[in-house]
Amino acid sequence: AEAAEVQEVHPLMMAALVPSEFFWIVLVKFAVAVTCGGIIGLERQLRGKSAGIRICMVLVLTTTFIASLGSELTAETGDPSRVLAAIVTGVGFLGGGVIFAQGTRVQGMTTATLIWALAGIGTAIGLGYGHAALVMTLLVMVVLKTVDWAESRFPRLKREINIPSTDAED
Repeated sequence: AEAAEVQEVHPLMMAALVPSEFFWIVLVKFAVAVTCGGIIGLERQLRGKSAGIRICMVLVLTTTFIASLGSELTAETGDPSRVLAAIVTGVGFLGGGVIFAQGTRVQGMTTATLIWALAGIGTAIGLGYGHAALVMTLLVMVVLKTVDWAESRFPRLKREINIPSTDAED
């Protein structure tokens, strides 16, 4: 029986199979992104809000990825602020989509604002500011919990946002 021939792997193919330094850096960033999005998302999910753990985690993870790619691709040439502008535009679209009026009530303002915060957290992580993103996550949680506590203690604080009626009164 003849020994099986060992076939050499082309160097370009081997390079495509070996994870780059960027891969390992982004992997750590993804772990931070999932943690930050999960912390905020869990609080929202437990309160029965529309932007729960899944949406929060995916939003932070996606903005982390986009910011990381943009930073990597524009490191030597290009303008990284264009990537930030694209994130801001996309997030503005998402935020606008969750705000709606029902009669004279406006709903979704907290969720829309939270989308901005989550995108900011993900962008910070993607650009290498993970510690700042963790602090921002904790601050968002403090704000959400403190306002929730204050609204339960002082019911007058929990007011609905009303838009003026356009109906003419007789």
